[in-house]
Amino acid sequence: MRRLPIFFLVDVSESMVGDNLYKLEEGIAAVVSTLRKDPYALETAFLSVIAFAGKARTVIQLTELFAFHPPELPVGGGTALGAALSHLMDEIDRTVVSTTPDRKGDWRPVVFLLTDGHPTDSVGAAVDRWNSAYRTRVNLIAVSIGGGADHALLKRLTDDVVVFNDTAPDAFSRFIAWISQSIQSQSRSVSAGQDRKVTLAKAEPGVLVPVESADGATPFAGVDDRYAVFVGKCAKKKLPYVVKYERHMGRIETTDPVLSELLETRRYTLDTAMPVKTSYFDLSEGIGSGHAVSSEDLIGQPNCPHCGARFAMAVCRCGGIHCVEGDGEETCPWCGKTGMYQAADDGEGFDIGRGRG
Repeated sequence: MRRLPIFFLVDVSESMVGDNLYKLEEGIAAVVSTLRKDPYALETAFLSVIAFAGKARTVIQLTELFAFHPPELPVGGGTALGAALSHLMDEIDRTVVSTTPDRKGDWRPVVFLLTDGHPTDSVGAAVDRWNSAYRTRVNLIAVSIGGGADHALLKRLTDDVVVFNDTAPDAFSRFIAWISQSIQSQSRSVSAGQDRKVTLAKAEPGVLVPVESADGATPFAGVDDRYAVFVGKCAKKKLPYVVKYERHMGRIETTDPVLSELLETRRYTLDTAMPVKTSYFDLSEGIGSGHAVSSEDLIGQPNCPHCGARFAMAVCRCGGIHCVEGDGEETCPWCGKTGMYQAADDGEGFDIGRGRG
């Protein structure tokens, strides 16, 4: 039997923490539920899920539709798209059956790349490998969640790049319906013996916007500055959590426009604090990014998502972030040393090591 391999290459970086990740989990389950009702998809479709953050990992191997169980998506630090592409290509080589003079292999694979950020690793070698050996024999659909991905880079990988407006009414349900319909269309095509370029379902107005062109080189910044993300540990339970702040740019008011540009400010407001599993470290390329944010540029103080302690952004001298109830003695869950903690006075900010985002 010739299979139709479907790969979901999913960004599970820290910037995805919160509703987006939960909705993607529910979305994959909804896609599977819809496809199981389609006899063409049920006969041909095999699904795989690859998650990537600072590293890439196959969460579910290529599996027949009826036996596929939607996974819980992990979380990690970083958006290593170069590593993700390399892992995807290795998986295609390992699991997709090629056509030879003696046999017909699998149908052309379909890949849905779902990402919301810029890469935090070097992508050049992976992009070159993709374009030289995979682009013409794999259908890649790149989805920029919230428009935050590097569109210039994605257009170097595929012509099919769309922006998903995740703030539109019923955005995720309409987005998932679009993915399901696109897979169903391809299933019908291959069932009729047509191994052609994927025919995407009609884009939902206000939800999906095709990217026609994008210019510019892709810099390797090592950190996604749209967010400031921090990894902490609960002092009581010793379990990790992620605190995410969203960047807001502002200007100090002045009548001089040149001076106004120079005095541009960058501050971050609290978005969410979420518990994560210890598997977070398995998908992270190191804990920190080598970058820091001043505590004075962070607006909002979260509670610990594990134990409820009042302050989840206490910083030990070792650099580790953890929770405290307030001023007083506390033991750092990172280094095990005990010290005295107190709130910093106004104007006495300090640098806090950030994650890659």
